[in-house]
Parts: sequence; C-alpha cells; structure tokens
Amino acid sequence: MNLLYRELLQIKNLEIEFIGDLAILDKKIQNFSINSRIIGQNEVFFAIKGEQFDGHDFVFDVLKKGLSTCVVSKSWFQRKDKAELDGNFFLVSDTLIALQEISRYYRLKFDIPVFALTGSNGKTTTKEMIAAVLGKKFNILKTEGNLNNHIGVPLTLFDLNAEHEIAIIEMGANDWGEIARLSEISCPSHGLITNIGPAHLEFFGSLAGVFKAKNELWQYLEKNEGIAFINIDDNYLSKNIPRANKVITYGFENQADVLGKFISINQKGQPLISIEDQEINLKIAGIHNIYNALAAAAVGVEFGLTIQQIKSALENFQAASKRMEILEKKGIIIINDCYNSNPESARKALLTLSQMETEGRRLAVLGDMFELGKHGKNEHKSIGEYFSALKNIDVLLAHGPLSVSTIDGAKKSTTKNCEHFQNKGDLIDSLLAIIKKGDLILIKGSRGMAMEEVTDALLES
Repeated sequence: MNLLYRELLQIKNLEIEFIGDLAILDKKIQNFSINSRIIGQNEVFFAIKGEQFDGHDFVFDVLKKGLSTCVVSKSWFQRKDKAELDGNFFLVSDTLIALQEISRYYRLKFDIPVFALTGSNGKTTTKEMIAAVLGKKFNILKTEGNLNNHIGVPLTLFDLNAEHEIAIIEMGANDWGEIARLSEISCPSHGLITNIGPAHLEFFGSLAGVFKAKNELWQYLEKNEGIAFINIDDNYLSKNIPRANKVITYGFENQADVLGKFISINQKGQPLISIEDQEINLKIAGIHNIYNALAAAAVGVEFGLTIQQIKSALENFQAASKRMEILEKKGIIIINDCYNSNPESARKALLTLSQMETEGRRLAVLGDMFELGKHGKNEHKSIGEYFSALKNIDVLLAHGPLSVSTIDGAKKSTTKNCEHFQNKGDLIDSLLAIIKKGDLILIKGSRGMAMEEVTDALLES
C-alpha cells in the first residue's frame, strides 16, 4: 500500500489529530481494517460504530495484540484514562467519515479507470460478468461479494495497488444521497445502471424514487465528464439518458450501440444469445441474465476487447452461490436463487422456471420479499397472480407473513396446489413428501428469510 501514516494528516476536508510515537509517521501503512479479530501487522484499525457493534469496544483488544495504531473518535479518546491508551491514535470527529475521506484520498493516487455500477437487479452478477470480461485483458480490482455500501466501498478501494489497471465498484443504496456519496468517494470514470425496478420501495416509495436514487451515479458522471452505459430497453433509463461525456447504449429490443439478439433458452434455463453475429451460450440460468451479459459485452467493446474474448469470458462464467444456481440431487433439479428477492427478480425467476424443460413437475418455493414498505401486500399478491398466469408451474409453496398475500393472489385464478406455511420446517416436510424424480424446483426469497435452508434439506434428503 503506497500510503504513509503522515499523509493522513494532510488530507483536505478531514480534521484529524495524531497522538503517539512520531517516528511511525514516516512509515508505510499496510492496510486498514474494521475487524479487530483478523487485523494484521501494520494495519490501521478503524473503530466504526455500526448498528450492532461499536468498534471502540474492541480498541483495547487491538492494542493487546501489539497492533498499536487506531483511528478513533476524539470524544471517545477524551473520556478514557490516558494511562490505559498505550498506542498510536488518530483522532477524528467521526470515524466513518474519516474512513471514507481517507479512501477517496488513496483512490486518487491511481490514474486508472474506475467503473461503478448500481441498479435494482443484477448488480452483483453484472459486476462479476464485467470483471470476467475485462479480466481477459486487464489486471482488475473488483468489489468482493456484496461489499457495496458506505463501508464496503472504502475498504475495497484500499486494496488498490500499482498492478491494477481497472477498478470495478458495485454500489448499493437504500436511501437518497448514498450513491452520490459513494461516487464522491470512488470518483468513477465510467458508470452503469443495470435497470430500475421495484426494489427498496420501503425507502424510495415508487419507481420514480428508485430512479432518483440510482440516477445520482449518472449525475456524477455528467459533472465529471464520465462515460455512461445505458440499458436502452429499460423504460426509465431510456427516457432519462444523461448528458455524459460519452454515452454507450445496449439492448435487445431497441436500436443500440451494442445490439444483442435473444435466440433461445435450453432445458437448463441457460440462454443462447448473439452479439455482433457471434453466438454465445451462457452457463448461467435465467433469461434475465441476457441483459447482464450484454452489459458486460458493451463494457468489453468499449475497453477494446475482441468479440472472441468477450464470448470466451461469458461462456465460461459460472453462477455465484445462491444466485440462479442449478443443483441436482437424485434426479431432482433445484434452482437455488436464495440470495435475495424483489418483485422484478421473483417474476424473472418464475419465468425462467416456466421455460425450463423437465420430465416432472415445476414447483416454486417462495419466501417473503423485504423492504417494500406499504407496497408489500400488493407486491406479494401480484407475484401470486403472475404465478397463475404462467400456467405451466404446477405447485406454489410460500413461507413468511407477507407471502400469505402471494397465495391469496394465486388462488384467485388457479386450482393448482398453492399452500402457505407459517413454519419453515413444515414447508420442508411437505415439500419432501411430494417431490418426485424429474421435478424442477425454484427456491427464492429475501436474504433474511434464509430460504437456502430449504435447499439444504433437499440436498441432504
């Protein structure tokens, strides 16, 4: 890490004071950490106060390990017995703001493209696809997992080193101003919004509110002469194209700079698409992933990759755990899509289930969708109605208080087997009792529903 301790005292817009051994100021920082359990030698510990824990409670654990440099709240430091504080301390008014400002300072040491992406659905899969494509030509840094918030983005930027040629940063938000702040921290040169859908309605209230939040990325690019990638088939995005320095469009339905063609979907739910007359067989299930793949292709084209390199990257791309992951046990096929859920992704998963070939029946096992606020009941009901309209899904089992409305919506227009379970264990027992060899089962729900427990029970049976 090319950063001296002394530099922390030189960062603009950051009031910071050092108390400790002045000799350390001319040494290099190894990295920064917010986890006292795994912090390493010469790493600086940030005492971040979160919803569940306050990092200040673990400062003395860090000091006992001989890892003597901490960034702490000035007010916390002043309340402590100075005899106990045997170490080096950077004092700030707010440790979270300090983390963000220091990461911004460090990011600006690197004159490389920073690619930021956000959106209602497909952020992580699109990020991983872009990384796979660009990784064919460049040394990249990417957001690991879903570290896409006000803490995860700064920690990702601290991993930049001289060998990196491009950074790919995923941005999530559940309130206005968060994408704007993450953009200020990461200073992206390129940006992409995957789509606008009914996610986080509890916070944003409407699709217009969702777009307002995500559009903060484009607003940053407009002000800083960036390059924007536009899903031209998305109703909101196509009508609000930013005045960026350069705009690159992609789509399947409308004329675009990078135009794709959907050809078919096989019995495993894996789409076949065409880009620049080159057929690409995706290994990841779900028709919605054609847009994630086309977005990655558009980015690859802009960065000078050949269509052959793009094809190779996309055809070798594998689904991440719990994201449209195809599993098999004793002749039963499971679509394990338990990582998260919202109305749009639930519909796309059900559509994929309906399109996949099977020797047996198609079963959908759905858990509650979170963060829908006052829209929760109606959105869950609409999923039940959508299930009924698809016709060829035979069974719907649901779990969670909101999913009562899913079953109500389904039963209004179908006589198919639709059942709600208050208890997940009862749902598992019922599912195990009815499944047969050849059946195809979709399991999906919001992260907090832990619907992977259903998947695990099927795999262990």
